Amino acid sequence: MRKNFLIVIMCSILIFTGCNKNNNQKIKNGNNVNISSNNAKDSGSKVSGDIEKYDLEFYETFDTVVDVAIYSDDKDFAEKNLQYTKKRFEELHKLFDNYKNYDGITNVKTINDNAGIKGVVVGDVLFNLIKNSVDDNNIISHNTDVAIGPVTELWNSYRELYESGKTASEVKEIKGSTLPKNSELERLRALTNINNIKLNEEKKEVYLEKEGMKLDLGATAKGYATEIVARELEERGVTSGIISAGGNVRIIGSPGDGREFFSIGIQNPDLENENSIILTMKLKDTSAVTSGDYQRYFEVDGTRYCHIIDPDTLKPSRRLKSVTVINKDSGLCDFLSTAAFNSSDEEIESLAKKTNSAIIWVDENMKLNYTDSAKEYIKD
Repeated sequence: MRKNFLIVIMCSILIFTGCNKNNNQKIKNGNNVNISSNNAKDSGSKVSGDIEKYDLEFYETFDTVVDVAIYSDDKDFAEKNLQYTKKRFEELHKLFDNYKNYDGITNVKTINDNAGIKGVVVGDVLFNLIKNSVDDNNIISHNTDVAIGPVTELWNSYRELYESGKTASEVKEIKGSTLPKNSELERLRALTNINNIKLNEEKKEVYLEKEGMKLDLGATAKGYATEIVARELEERGVTSGIISAGGNVRIIGSPGDGREFFSIGIQNPDLENENSIILTMKLKDTSAVTSGDYQRYFEVDGTRYCHIIDPDTLKPSRRLKSVTVINKDSGLCDFLSTAAFNSSDEEIESLAKKTNSAIIWVDENMKLNYTDSAKEYIKD
């Protein structure tokens, strides 16, 4: 399961970017046919003139399905760049992973393992992601906090039990309570001070000052990775394409079929509503990231507990159902989508102005709201 859900509408194809725990990879052709395969492959479909759309789908990184489409008149060029995209996502996934160690890789898990012990020297990419996340917390909004790891780990341990089918009484028997206790959360608060992340820019060293601290880059890593790969594709000569990594959509240029915009549908947070798309956007050469409470959550006594943690309460945020952020930078969009999810309407408006972004959100009463800056992106 994962946090985001966007629908990318390309020609007659709908790409649903919801979670799929299927390890097979899928090949899509222009007739909207999904073909299962154990190996990553790509296929071409005529779009306009000599331009064809080549796309690849894989599920091995960032706990989500990644769809990549490249529009080109050169099959070899497109296929090489599709495979390059998959390879880069795999590399960045390992680098940003806070759950698993990998031979020869110094990653987030390595930093967490050394909390309160010693600083860890990392590569430029990981250092810059952590530094950007800390700087954005200080400058833009404290509502996205990458030091929240010990708290998300605790909540995840409850969610995993409920997702496995355990009842509230069974969870209570295992954990001592049906939900994390306030006293336990407050004990962890001392380990979530972002100012205790010490960064040495000259050495590219990251040190978590207190034992038990844990970085959790879940609110920033996927968008940052998507932006890195998109920029690298642009440097490699890709002029038209789209990366859809869960709710993170990064568009390169315009569609290759002569249209000016891609149509991006925002999933209705009410999954039982027959109208699955609550709003359609028209986008080109930009990013859109959605966070919602309807993909990764559990319920106790009729109350939904999503995976997005409010750093003030240390509990799952409950005020909004969905937030979509539009900005050129997918990494910034990812940061802002979580920040906005934990913000008031007034704070969301301020976030949009401060970062030159457009924000669309659905509140707890299913009311659709958007900033003035979002109007140009809303499809009539």
